[in-house]
Amino acid sequence: MRYIGISASRYKVGLLPMRYLARVTPGLSTAILILFSICGINSCFFIIFTIFCHMFVVSFAIRSCVGMFIVSRELRRKHLNIGSNGYVSDDTNTLMAYEQRPLHAIFIPNYKESFDTLRETLSMLASHALAKIDYEIYLSMEQNEKAADTKAHTLISEYSKYFRHMSFTIHPSGVTGEATGKSSNINWATRSAAREIRSKNDHKRKYVLTIMDADTHLLPCYFESIGMYYMTTTDTNEYIMFIPPIVFDRNADAIAPIVRCADMLWSAAGIASLYESSRIITPTSVYSVSLSLAESVDFWDSGPEAIGEDLHMFLKCYFETDGRMKTVPIFSPASHCNVAPEVLNSGTLAWLSSSHKARFRQACRHMWGMVDSGYTIRRTVGLFVKFEENKDYSLPQYGDDKAVSGNLSNGFKFGSRISDYWRLLVLLHRMYEAHFLPLHYFIDVLACSILPIISNTSPSKLASSVLFYTAHLRTAAYIGVVIQTALYERFHASAVRLRRKVINSALSSTDLDDDGRDPLKHIPLFDRESAFYLIDYILFPIAGTIFGAIPALKTQILQFWTDNYNYEVSLKPSNRQRL
Repeated sequence: MRYIGISASRYKVGLLPMRYLARVTPGLSTAILILFSICGINSCFFIIFTIFCHMFVVSFAIRSCVGMFIVSRELRRKHLNIGSNGYVSDDTNTLMAYEQRPLHAIFIPNYKESFDTLRETLSMLASHALAKIDYEIYLSMEQNEKAADTKAHTLISEYSKYFRHMSFTIHPSGVTGEATGKSSNINWATRSAAREIRSKNDHKRKYVLTIMDADTHLLPCYFESIGMYYMTTTDTNEYIMFIPPIVFDRNADAIAPIVRCADMLWSAAGIASLYESSRIITPTSVYSVSLSLAESVDFWDSGPEAIGEDLHMFLKCYFETDGRMKTVPIFSPASHCNVAPEVLNSGTLAWLSSSHKARFRQACRHMWGMVDSGYTIRRTVGLFVKFEENKDYSLPQYGDDKAVSGNLSNGFKFGSRISDYWRLLVLLHRMYEAHFLPLHYFIDVLACSILPIISNTSPSKLASSVLFYTAHLRTAAYIGVVIQTALYERFHASAVRLRRKVINSALSSTDLDDDGRDPLKHIPLFDRESAFYLIDYILFPIAGTIFGAIPALKTQILQFWTDNYNYEVSLKPSNRQRL
């Protein structure tokens, strides 16, 4: 297959200032906030911003508590009322008899992941009752990894007997216009799989594409819930994205406490909108989309703006479908590992330092997804102002086959049919929460604490009242996060209980042979029952600053100069070494 790089000279230069201004909007907003803070606490801008900033933080704390409560309640109600004789739910038997249940194309992107990590992931999927008849596994490899094809062939030889179909794709390196990362890998893999699916000419069954990480463990109830949705829904909308909560329940006892706390906050941020009445539900790492939706939006983007592949795909689907995309929460937790330190046996201080550095690098990568705020701004402006069709500089294209051609449909569509502007407003609010608020709140709290002391001007009566009441709002926000953490404890306990039940059922099942069962024996389950973990209730403000505000500041500064990021894969733990 040939690769064609498209020169930037083919496109209108007039859009580049808009693209740049949208990208640096978070940085500009921070600069403006600092400028007005310097002007003094009596300025109208500082007073108004302080009120709204604190209200946003309190509202997020409340929403995260509501989301955590609902997710935990639904998890127990739907998936923990199963009989004690193993994991075979009523949904499994019902779906077995439903001939029109969807087929699942499951993509496992990986780059230099260990065999142990991949075998655990595949064994978990292979243990599902529907795996052999409904699961099509695609190992999404990278050409840059030495002997990637050998690794894929080895795993296929071991696991293909457990699935309906199993194959691999190798994403080529050096494609002009592509950015290194999960999104470009998934873009290549899903296009290749779609071409393969179409060649089967099987139009009787719907396909659902599931995107996950190499270390993600999905339970059978995740796919069963998707199948039951298709079986019971009367909604004809085929533009659907399914989104589960994520939980860090495997190695949280083997990392620095502040890192564990940061990942709890990361999980809670996704769960904050994960309830059925939420207008905007954004994915975190793991999600599924209907093949119809993926094809209608021309699959995944793979340029610099798509480094936050999960959120970017959500945004692309939202705008490309004129806001008609439907998001469905699936109350089956997706298990993840915390990022592992590179140093394990070199003393406590070296271990803590390595753990913090690894998580900080991951936080910087997460915050680089701030480019999605620029993307959202451009697409929103494009709803009201007519622009030329936006063709990104040096966009990648892959040959002439329509199954794999075209990419990065970042263009504005003037005259969009978006009618639910309240949902659009909620989307903009969520983008502000994700990419602006962590740093804005940190700066505002700092200003509220320091300016009354160092300022030569006494606070006005209005400013004094604002400082007084916002201090109480900060206390309310802290209490809200404490409650959120307590609710996370409950959610975590339910998730571990469910996973233990599924794993024990798989180990006693005859569907897996000894080679398939063996990786499941080495999966750790982390219980938060020790009083030691009460330290998490104290550390989260520090974790939010170190792994939220500081990476956000670094990102905003760097994005004034570039939108390219040197993508590094986070190290996953080796569970066999721990045992």
